[in-house]
Formats: sequence, C-alpha cells, structure tokens
Amino acid sequence: MSDPLLANPPKHTLRSRLQDAAYYALYHTLRYAPIDLVSDIGSAFVRWSVPRNRPWIIKGARRNLMLRWPDAEPAVIDKAIHGFLDNVGRLMAEFAVLPRLHDAGRISVTERFERGAAIVTQAPTVAILLHTGNWEVCAAALHARGLSVADFAIPPETWAQRVIATKVRKQLGIQMLSADARGLLDARRELQNGGTVSIFCDEARNGVSMAPLFGRRPHGSGNLATAAWLARKANCRLVVVNCRRLHKSRFLIDATDYFDLPPAASTVETRALADVAFLNAIIEPLILTNLDQWYFLDNNAEPRSSA
Repeated sequence: MSDPLLANPPKHTLRSRLQDAAYYALYHTLRYAPIDLVSDIGSAFVRWSVPRNRPWIIKGARRNLMLRWPDAEPAVIDKAIHGFLDNVGRLMAEFAVLPRLHDAGRISVTERFERGAAIVTQAPTVAILLHTGNWEVCAAALHARGLSVADFAIPPETWAQRVIATKVRKQLGIQMLSADARGLLDARRELQNGGTVSIFCDEARNGVSMAPLFGRRPHGSGNLATAAWLARKANCRLVVVNCRRLHKSRFLIDATDYFDLPPAASTVETRALADVAFLNAIIEPLILTNLDQWYFLDNNAEPRSSA
C-alpha cells in the first residue's frame, strides 16, 4: 500500500522550500533538546503568536467556553483559553520528542487502559480517540507495550510536515490509512483480520464542529458514523481512549471499557443516526471534562441537518 502521507505532496515553490528547510532544522534541533524545554518553546510561541496573528481562534474559544460554562466568571474563561493555547503549542512542539516520552517516564496510564491494552489483540477493535491533551502519546504507550494500530491519516499542510509525520508515526508502529474510500476498505480488512483500527471522532471540517453534537441532531457526515459503520461491518467491539495533560510534558491516558453497539434499528438510516447518538453520548462528557485541552475548542458548533 502506498504511503498516504507522501502521496500528492504540495507543489514546491521557493518560499515553501525555505519554509521546509527551516522546519526541518528546527525539528532536528528539538529532537535532542530537553523534553520540557521543547514543550515550553511550543507553548510560548503559540501563546505569543495567536493573539497577534490569529485572534479569531481566541474569539471562537471564548464563545464556546461561554456556551458550555454560562455561569463561569471571566477569569475562569481566560484561564481556560490560556490552557487551550498552552496545550496546542506544547503538542505541536512535542512531535519532535514523541518517541522519547515513554522511556522518559512522561506517560502514565489508568488501570483500565492497562487492562484494555493487555487484551487488545484478542478481538478486532475500533478504538475511538479524542483530540485532548496530546493524543499522539496514546500510540507511544501502545508501542511501548508491543502493540500497534491502523490509523486514518489526514496529510499535514506542508511537505516537510508530511515527511516528519510519516517518520515519527512509523517509529511508533502506526499503519497509516488514507482518509478516503480506499482507507475505509483497508480499515475494514484490518478489522476482519482481527486487528485494531483507531479513528478520531471529535472533529471539525471547514471550521465547523462535526462532533460532539452538543445538543444538535445526529447526522451521518462525520467520523462517528464511520466508526459505527466499521464496527457493524466487522462485527467488532469499540473502546474510547483519551489523554489528559497533567503538567508540561506529563500525561495520563484513560480508556472506557470495551463495549458493543446496541441492537440495530430496522432501517439503515435510522440505525446510522441511532449509532451516532449512542457514540456521542459516550464521547461528549469526556470532551466537556477536558474543554481547556480540546484541540477543536475554537470551531463553530452550527446546527446541521440530520440527513
């Protein structure tokens, strides 16, 4: 299978080549730097850059926090926004040190995650991951236990980022699936062969949050529907995994117990929407608990059609 992150890379220009060179130099420098220093650099850069260059991110985050926490004092909202920007900056920089985090003792796991990791190879599993904390450390924790997953990969924006993402994820034993029909078929085949496929179901497209639903009607346009489709087609169980940043580059990974989808509804459309509502009821409370570390905090949660 061809590498989905290297297929059709962006066209090179002089400017893009210079940017790629700078990105490479920074990445290779940070790979050997102290872990907390790398994380601090990422935090400082994003907290400095976003208010000056992308203020709409802060505006969107503030809007959503006020919607979810209507009684919160302004100081609480400000603290959460600071935590949001801090987390985004740190996770971006930590990509350079990701392979080192487990051996450095930076990743803790709950008993439930440890228990689940011990039996993950016993049956095909759809693992729903959430964009909280630094979700990339979940693969590092599994890799340290001799386990790997197949994961859907959306190519990063630049050529250099694509190459680096491919290198790091391969180091962690991730089999990358393209985010298209072919990747979906590959995922189904992986599950039918008894493997584990991970998929991120809290997502945003074109600045609009697809999930969690936050009170909106279920729809079949996002990854919640995809996860349910895969579980139904492969007749397999599911688990939800999330990460919480404890302090700087220290993390705690938790997981739900394994579960099955409820009995299918009579029609395909009704079943799909019921499955989305069922999975949303599991992931939404986890996102609400980790709003200040949720990557898509700034995106709009506009009402969508249930079709």
